[in-house]
Amino acid sequence: MSKRATLELAQDSLIPLMMQERERQTVLRDWARGKHVAPFKPREANPELDALLEKAPVPLIMLIIRILSQSMEIQGYAPGVERLKDRLWQIWTGNQMATRQKRLYKAALWGGQAFAMSLPGDPVPKTRIFSGRNMVALYQDPEADEWPQYAGFLEVASRSKFHFTVVDDEKLHRMQINPDGSKAEYIEEQVHGTGILPVVRYAGDIDDEGSVMGEVEPLIPIQSNIDQTNFDRLLTQSFASWVIRYITGMAKPETDEDAARAKTVLERDRLLLIENPEAKVGTLEGTALNGYIEARRDSKQDLAATAQVSQKTVLGAQSNNADGAEAQAAEEASTQRKIHDYETAFGEAHKQHFRLVGMQDGLAEAWTDYAGEIDWVNSEIRSLSQVADAYGKLATQLHIPEQGLWEMVPGVTPDKAKKWAEMRAADPLAQMGRLIQADVAQ
Repeated sequence: MSKRATLELAQDSLIPLMMQERERQTVLRDWARGKHVAPFKPREANPELDALLEKAPVPLIMLIIRILSQSMEIQGYAPGVERLKDRLWQIWTGNQMATRQKRLYKAALWGGQAFAMSLPGDPVPKTRIFSGRNMVALYQDPEADEWPQYAGFLEVASRSKFHFTVVDDEKLHRMQINPDGSKAEYIEEQVHGTGILPVVRYAGDIDDEGSVMGEVEPLIPIQSNIDQTNFDRLLTQSFASWVIRYITGMAKPETDEDAARAKTVLERDRLLLIENPEAKVGTLEGTALNGYIEARRDSKQDLAATAQVSQKTVLGAQSNNADGAEAQAAEEASTQRKIHDYETAFGEAHKQHFRLVGMQDGLAEAWTDYAGEIDWVNSEIRSLSQVADAYGKLATQLHIPEQGLWEMVPGVTPDKAKKWAEMRAADPLAQMGRLIQADVAQ
């Protein structure tokens, strides 16, 4: 694509879309990081109210994003072509994706979509991660297309300038723009030579029109309600929850010294004697906080139900009175179904990513390999005795090879299972057992 055509594409389509999406994504990111819109407050502003406003927000959206991202982690990739396995995994680990994958999931969770761009490199292709706040992609069919037609990403160059890079199937076109997206000036181009646009989209919830929605957007109204209730409770707790004592029929002190003396007499550890028989003493009860606490609890339950996470996670208490791993697993069942949906969507994107980096690394068979499988870490809550019992029955009753079940044990990585196999093969007793079995078979 020529420089003129690139500038026209950027100015007419990509940059306006980038500015619009960046503004929307910034709002979502702030909520995901605990930066909430302040609750409504009384018109009379004072330092005490401002201090209460700072204490009111409870970052539950941030908690939900963290819970979901912590539950997703891939520990291996099994390509359809077995001999490609070690090299493809080496590319993955060479890009520190064991830890960086979490950032990718978090960006996709709060913003609805995230992107991974891979370019040829040495010793492995290099992968960069972008949130929807810093990259946009145009698809001919945004619901079905695997690869975008064009993409663009934004980088901060200085306080007054941004770099915007347009990506097509052959080159990266870098240009300089103002913070508002105006005055695009072409700087340079870089040939990547992949032959396709090397950007993979990670989106968990795409509708039939290609629109995406993350976790934050539907939770903002409920989170705002919780913050408002919390602020109202703090306001009542600070100014209206105290018991007020009153006395009628006493003469008002005439001087400051008399007022100070009367105040001393009214201390809570003093005995008060009143000479006027018509005087009355009593108390005004403070406003009860139970209503605020119940309202906040109900809003938290709404948040948990909408986010499809266990109530005990949001409420901070065990909602199921039963104990043990089985009860906890029942609490987490709905969350696990949601995580499974995300793993299905992100797993397809991961397989697309492995095909891309394999091709860029010169592994021709990787590009046409659609039979790969992602090995996700099992995040379900199960006791080790339950796992051992279940897999033991699979081996003895269904005659599934024991060694094939090793990688299904929680916490056992493919590398660890491989080491176990090597240790088992080198065990003299195991070797003798295999020889005996062979003799018996003959």
